[in-house]
This record gives sequence, structure tokens and C-alpha cells, in this order.
Amino acid sequence: MKWTATGTWTLVARDLERLEVGRVLEEEPLWRHTSFRIGGPAAVFLEPRGEAEMVRALDWLSSRGIPLVILGLGTNLLVSDRGVRAVVVSSVRSLKAVTFSGFRIRAGAGVGLVRLARLAQAKGLSGLEFAVSIPGTLGGALVMNAGAHGSAMAAVVRRVTVWQPLKGAETLDSAAFEFDYRHSRFQKSPEMVALAAELWLEPGDPAAIQARMAHFLEYRLHTQPVGEPNAGSVFKNPAPLFAGQLIDSVGAKGWREGDAEVSTVHANFIVNRGRARAIEVLTLMRRIRRAVYQAYHVLLRPEIRWVGPPEGGAGTSWENLWYAAGEGLTEPSA
Repeated sequence: MKWTATGTWTLVARDLERLEVGRVLEEEPLWRHTSFRIGGPAAVFLEPRGEAEMVRALDWLSSRGIPLVILGLGTNLLVSDRGVRAVVVSSVRSLKAVTFSGFRIRAGAGVGLVRLARLAQAKGLSGLEFAVSIPGTLGGALVMNAGAHGSAMAAVVRRVTVWQPLKGAETLDSAAFEFDYRHSRFQKSPEMVALAAELWLEPGDPAAIQARMAHFLEYRLHTQPVGEPNAGSVFKNPAPLFAGQLIDSVGAKGWREGDAEVSTVHANFIVNRGRARAIEVLTLMRRIRRAVYQAYHVLLRPEIRWVGPPEGGAGTSWENLWYAAGEGLTEPSA
């Protein structure tokens, strides 16, 4: 079946409603579900009620070859203005359980990182303090190996429960996920869906943990555009350099395309000043990357993730900002 016609998606929505797995919406604007406040409609938007309903929905969609996208809090995403011709499955309501067993936490992938860090602090468990300054869900943090203040998810994750087509749900050790700087196996295996994770922390003094968290939050408040719609760090740091410093040094703070603007607080953030479109953010990212490359021969790679149809032709990739080989910037020769 061709998953493009509006009538076809209506049939999918009706079938999902009959499954009774959760709330189903058609042509739901995704800007309502992203921190950037940018994005066209999802053909179908599904909010499963719980983990069991999530797995049932995933099994059903997979068995019929229906394209799907998993969405948490949408904090590191740039969604196409054209939207997504797929079933967008929200994890926020379905994967929110948190249980403690000694120094171990099992948390659903839809749990917010900030909430998880605060729950750990209340139990006198240390190791998640860095996460208090990272908006988004545990699932998104696993995909990106999110980190801050010298730590990252790889340091605390021990097992992850995932769903995969034909396999269903299974629990794997953290070594299976190839965690690296802003990278995990999830990025190479987009069909794999995080359901929950087991984290191992260390006992600590709740007051000392709270003090560290307060310090991290204060730092974020003064160094990032808190309160303005954005998707977090736009580009990965090209170790040992920092993307923000490189972008700032080429005078990019305040650059603007439509309502998309390079933050004047932190140059590696782009903020939505009103009604910014994805194409404006993309244009601004290309302009930034070209300026940095021309100045330093350093090629910045996107940290935020694209959701939607490609903006380029054959042979293009998001990693290259939808430029085809030979048309965009290239790595400098050794």
C-alpha cells in the first residue's frame, strides 16, 4: 500500500482507534510538540496510554509496513515545514514509569531528564546531576548519548529495553549501544525504539547533590537562551574545539533568516523569534557552517536531528545539511 494519500492515512487512523491503544489525531501540527515551535503536520499522531499499548501499536504498524516516528518532548529536533507522512508516536504519556531498587533506577523512555534527576536527588543518588540542565526525555538522551558538565548518559546506563520489528521487546546491556560522543547505535538503527533504561547511580548526600544541580542550572541560565524556543546545541563540538566559540568568532551572533536567529547569548543555539520555518533554520545553519569552514577549515556537523522528507535531491544527507556530494563543503585533505 502507498502511504501518501490522505484517505489512506485516515484508514490508518481509524484502525488505530479500533486497537484502543490511545489517543489518535490526524494532521496534528508538530510545532505544538517541539521546543523549537517549528514543524508541519503528522499524517497521524498517536499517544499510547502505556508501555503495553505502545508495544501493541508498534507491532501493528510494523506488521503493515507503516512508517513511524517516535517523538518525546521534541527538544533536539528540526521538523520539516512539510510535516511527516508517517504515524508519529509520542512516548511522553506511555513510557513514564519510574521505579527504584537500591542504587538502581528503571525509568521509561518518555520520562523527562530533569524530573529523573530530581527524583534521584530526593533518593540520595548521585550521577544524574548533569541531566538537570538537559531538557528532553530519557529516550532522546539515549539516542544522542546526551551529556553536559563533563558527563553523559553512557556513564550511568547499564541496560536498555528496546523494541525492534519482528523481535518485539528485549533488554540489552549498554555495551550493545556503542555509546560515543553524541552518538549511539540508535542512530544507525532507526527502527530500534527505546522503551526503558536501567541506570546505576552512587549513594550521595541529597544536599550536596542539590547544590551541584543548582550550580548547573545557574550556569545554564547565564550561558544559554533559556525561555526562547530552540532545539539545544545546533552543531556537535569538533573536538578538541567548541562549536559555539568558532561560530562566535566569525561574527554570527544575531545573524537572521526570517524569524530564525543565531542566539546572542550562545552562538551554537538558533532561536525562533516568532514564526520561524524549518527552511529558514536550515539556511542559517548552512550559512554558519560555510563561514566557519572558510575561516578554519573545520566542518561542523549537526547535533540537532531532522524529521521529515529530505530537503535535497538524490545522494543528499542531513549530516551534510542536504547537500549532495561535491555540492556542499568537503572535509579538508590531509
